[in-house]
Amino acid sequence: MLHIIKSETGYQSARQYLNQGDDVLLIESASYIPTTTELDDRCGHYSLKEDLVARGLSIESTERTQVVDFNGFVDLTERHVASTTWE
Repeated sequence: MLHIIKSETGYQSARQYLNQGDDVLLIESASYIPTTTELDDRCGHYSLKEDLVARGLSIESTERTQVVDFNGFVDLTERHVASTTWE
């Protein structure tokens, strides 16, 4: 499953539902999460490049997250049968 996270609160709510093989896409204000929160290691974490740029954050992929653009966002949605958005 793809979990699209929009905020810190959304990430905290989603954590109990994350499973091995899931992916998490951090968008909007959730772009700050890798700098402040321990990430769940059961799934892949991605950050949307355009939201990182808008917030003045690094757009380099790290061990914690991979950076994707809108095409990468589409690729993630195609990779997963289901997705949910957490506000």
